[in-house]
Amino acid sequence: MITRRSALIVLAGAALPGGVCAESQIADNGRIPPLGFAVTQLPNRSNPDVLTLMATYGEGDNETKFVIEIQRDSHGVFRHLPASHPAKFFEDLGKALMATAPRFSDEKHQTLPFDMVFLGPPTTRLPGGGYGEGPGDWYATKLFLDQDQLEVYFNFNLVSGEAEFSLKDESYGDAVFYELSKVIW
Repeated sequence: MITRRSALIVLAGAALPGGVCAESQIADNGRIPPLGFAVTQLPNRSNPDVLTLMATYGEGDNETKFVIEIQRDSHGVFRHLPASHPAKFFEDLGKALMATAPRFSDEKHQTLPFDMVFLGPPTTRLPGGGYGEGPGDWYATKLFLDQDQLEVYFNFNLVSGEAEFSLKDESYGDAVFYELSKVIW
């Protein structure tokens, strides 16, 4: 449930079931499947204007974890977590972003900043993909990486604990993959 404090931070919405992974390039409806993963809201006592999410993809030896912090002023950061195993995450992320020549960054950071915009109020996820048709629990956002040079959709649902990265534009696929590999390693 979104708390009053979170409502100050989260002003719009969207996402895919966390158990679904990008297995093929194109779904039956012609859309590129997003990369779904789980999110859990973490308490943030040090700054009530920050929504902190623990992101988890996979399990066991293939489990990837990272933190997403969304700040009230439409900025945020990804935070690296040690002991993550992101091989499967990046394999599936490459598919979801239509990365044609994905490569990993040699730079490794503890944080990766981003700017973001909420694409409307919380809404519903449509059966064929996309969002809309009334109020719901999905927050649709667009993230801007690499000093606003790259874009990727990040949609999430705090009630169900689901989130996703999805393709904004296939020309960004390789570069978004590269940027995220700086902090998810």
